This record gives sequence, C-alpha cells and structure tokens, in this order.
Amino acid sequence: MKRIIIGTLVAAVIYFVYQSAAWMGGLHGEISSFTPKQAEIIQYLNQNLGAEGLYMIPSVDPNHPDKQNEHQRLMEASVGKPWAMIFYHKSMSPMDPMYIVWGFIYSLIGCLIAALILSSGKFETFGVRFFAAFALGLFAISQGVMDDMNWWSYPWSFVKAQVIDLTLGWGLASVWLGWYLKKNPETQVKAA
Repeated sequence: MKRIIIGTLVAAVIYFVYQSAAWMGGLHGEISSFTPKQAEIIQYLNQNLGAEGLYMIPSVDPNHPDKQNEHQRLMEASVGKPWAMIFYHKSMSPMDPMYIVWGFIYSLIGCLIAALILSSGKFETFGVRFFAAFALGLFAISQGVMDDMNWWSYPWSFVKAQVIDLTLGWGLASVWLGWYLKKNPETQVKAA
C-alpha cells in the first residue's frame, strides 16, 4: 500500500506541475478568440443575463408549455444562423489559492485511480503498465474532450489544450506509474 501512496503522490505532482507550467508558461495562450468589442459585449451581457451560468442562445424558455415541440421548431428555424454558448459570471474573482488546492486534489484522485488499477491487475511489463495508465487519459480525451467538441461544437483552439495536457502531462504521470508500480507482491491490492 505504501508504494501505491508514493506512486500516487509523485504522479499527481508530475501531472499538476506539468499542467501548471503549461498554463502559466503560455502553452495554452490561444484557447479563446479576441474581440475588440469585449467591453460592449460584457456590458450587454451584464444588463441582459440574470444569473451566472451557461447560456445557449437561441434556446427555449424552460417554462414553455410545449417545450419539446418549441425546441424542435427553434432548432429548425435556426439552421444556418449564428448561435452562441456563453459561460457567464457576474464578477471576475482573483486567483484563489483554492483553485490550486482543488486542482491538485483532482490530479491526486486521477493518479490514485490509475495506481489502484495498476496494482490490482496483471500488468507484467513497463509497457503494459504505461499503456494501462495512459489509456485512462485516452479515455478522457475520447469520451470527454472530443465528445464535447462533437456535440457542443467546442472549437479546436479550446479543446487542443485539454488534449495536449491529457497526452503530454498524463503521459509523463503514466511513465512514472508504469515504472514505479512494478509487479511485486507488496504493490498488489489484496482482494477481500
């Protein structure tokens, strides 16, 4: 169990440090587009959006008595016209240290899951252990990030940062886990 804990902690640090360096170092500097009309747009949004949240425009009033049919009608009428997905916040907060804490906790959880899988299975070689851990990142890319791009039309400039992080950052953590969690009786989780 000690090797699982150490493996998890080191992998989480590797992944978290990679992500921090990538974001703070400017690797993902072009995830969004710029508009010189941002002041006017923010002012308009602030005057016209009631609460924080995700807005899809156009969309149907959730209280419409025939919501499903109205949704279908609106989608058909909107084909070929502009649409938007807006993540709106009433006020921008400064960088909160809790973002860093939660970011590390999420990294820790992902690395713990990978470490438990590697220590529970019959992964005899480094290559197999690396691939088993790395496959979790590939799963996250295909069923999370790319799925969002497919269904919600997230632009590649936004999705690319996550794909890079899950490939390079998680790849580095997977190398560590694959090397450190070698097959030995002490690293195996005992079945109850």
